[in-house]
Order: sequence, then structure tokens, then C-alpha cells
Amino acid sequence: MTEALRAIEREAADYSRRLASEAAYYWERHQPRYRYLLELLADLRTRHRFERILDVGMGFQTRLLSRLFPDSRVDCLGVGEDGRFRPAGEFTFYPVDLNEAAARESPPAPAPGQFDLIVFMEVLEHLYTPPETILRFLASRLRAGGIIVVTTPNAAWLKNRIKLLCGKNPFELLKDDRKNLGHIREYTRRELERSLEAAGLEKILVERRGLYRFNNAKDNFYSRIADWTHPALRRTLVAVYRRPGVTSPAAAPPPPAPPPP
Repeated sequence: MTEALRAIEREAADYSRRLASEAAYYWERHQPRYRYLLELLADLRTRHRFERILDVGMGFQTRLLSRLFPDSRVDCLGVGEDGRFRPAGEFTFYPVDLNEAAARESPPAPAPGQFDLIVFMEVLEHLYTPPETILRFLASRLRAGGIIVVTTPNAAWLKNRIKLLCGKNPFELLKDDRKNLGHIREYTRRELERSLEAAGLEKILVERRGLYRFNNAKDNFYSRIADWTHPALRRTLVAVYRRPGVTSPAAAPPPPAPPPP
């Protein structure tokens, strides 16, 4: 990780400690995922130009995107706007429930073909609409050559397999709280790939990573075992796909400074 990326990460960590304790707790648990996102996007921007970005579900990643791409416009989409994570500069918040918008177009939704990058992190598992329907809706918002980054829990990670072997259901029960439904459905790697392909997107990258820091020794032990043994056992699915078509190349790096006389 470069020093510039570390500075962005430190700034977000410091900000989390100025918020309520639950926000600082969330940052601590998810910090590996945010670090991974910074490094992934820093690499992608060497080959792609991201002038317009859509973040689905406002959070710490919204501020990271705003800092990593200071000359880009970062818009947001979700059920409710969270003022703690407003991006710098002018932006639009689209008050859209993906469960509804993906099934039928609604006026608040962004127009198709607007975005060079969509970040869709840790949201899919909270939705009850079929994933291919949601991903098709988001894919239509990308420009030709635009990229979507998806992260979601791996349904087949090590802890879930062990619980099934012990005759226990590894997935949480449905909640009677319309504002916090919990994880409705988690997906395997192949299920996620099929859904992205059904949305008409082309694969750039799919991998499984340990991107969650648990608050107990047992689950952290499972995560370390998964990292040491086989990727299929890791906790998080990461997918990077693109909408077919010609993309704008990344801006050329500035020429090197002339040598001193």
C-alpha cells in the first residue's frame, strides 16, 4: 500500500472515532475490506478513467471514493441518505430501494448509461429481489466499458460448512425490522458469477478473500485457517465486472520533470 493510500485510510479511521461508537466498531470490523477496496481501485484507475461514480449504500467507502478520486463526481443510491458520509463536492443522492427499482423503473433512479464505476459492497445479501434482476438494473446504469465492483459474504466459507456438518443452520433468521432485515440470502462464488453473467456483464476478476475482522477469537481462527488452506473457504466474495463496449482510457501520467541543470 502506498503512503497516499495509507493517508486516506488513516483519515477514515480517525473520522470513525469521532462518530458514535457503533460507527467506530463497524470501521474496525470492516477495515480490511476498505483497505482492499483502496488498493483495488488504485490499480484499476491506472487503466480506466472514472469520471462519474455511483456508490450503492452510503458508508465509509463513500468518503474513501471521494478522497481517492477528488476530480470525479461521486453520487449515491440507497434507501436513506446518511449525512455522516456525504462525499465532497456536488453530488446527487438517489432515494431508491433496489428491491423495487430493479423490478420496475421508478423516477428517482439514475438514468441509464451514466456511470464509469459502480461500487456495490455488502448490500446484495440484504436484498430479497433475485440478484440477476438487481445486477441487470445496475449494469444498465454503467456506460459502455464501465466497471462494477461487488463484495458480498461467501455462503460456503469455512465456518458455515462446519456448522452445517454439525447439523446447525449457519444463516441468520429473518428479522421483524423493515429497516434492518439482516442477511436475506448469501451466495456462493458460482451463484454470483451466474448472476453477473445473466446481467450481461464481462468478468475481469472474481476471488475469495478474508476481508472481515471478527470480534471473537473463534471466528478469527476460522478466518486464518481459511486463508492458510483454500480460497474457497474464505469469508468474502469479490467480483469486478465490466459492461461490454469501448471504455475511455485512463488519463496519461504527467511527463517526468526535467533533470536539474
